Amino acid sequence: MNKCKTINYKFVFPKIFLYFLILLRKFMRKFTLIFLYLITVVLITSCGSSIDSTDNRYKREAVAATVPQTKPASTLIEDFDFTPFFLELKDEKTKRIGTVSNDDELWWNYTQRDLLQKVTIRKPGYRVQVLATDDLDEAQQMRSDVYFRTNKNEIYVTYQPPLYKVKVGDYETPSGANNLAFKLNQLGFSTTQVVADTVNIQK
Repeated sequence: MNKCKTINYKFVFPKIFLYFLILLRKFMRKFTLIFLYLITVVLITSCGSSIDSTDNRYKREAVAATVPQTKPASTLIEDFDFTPFFLELKDEKTKRIGTVSNDDELWWNYTQRDLLQKVTIRKPGYRVQVLATDDLDEAQQMRSDVYFRTNKNEIYVTYQPPLYKVKVGDYETPSGANNLAFKLNQLGFSTTQVVADTVNIQK
């Protein structure tokens, strides 16, 4: 009969465990190398792409800086005329004192006398009578009408019973009064007549 050998497990299990540790160490060493290799590849790839993207960005900015920027042509048509809205500027410091005219032929050019510098003398002369009425309000209205249509200051309302009379002008000679009567007739005052009166003469 064959004799069976008895296995001493006390020595077998430690050997197996030791062998397993040796294999695991080798595996971990290889795995570590592979892991480090993968990390290195990833880092190199990412750095290269970031450098490329940075270079491309700077290149695009440089090209944009060198290319002249052209503005689109305006499609607006300037057809508005400002001429009617131009203002005529005047010097505010310039004061118009007025001009003196001795031409009695033109009723709108009669002299505007400065009463503070001239002396009034009453003497016989001539005036143009435009109305004789017994109504004072009518006489005052006629005086206003003559003033606004001739801008003449020498307009008088006198009372000679029983009538109120509206007279215009202060003339030393009949010729000036006749010329004024003609102008007033042209303006629509049809009842004008030259009358002798005491007039105010500025000296």
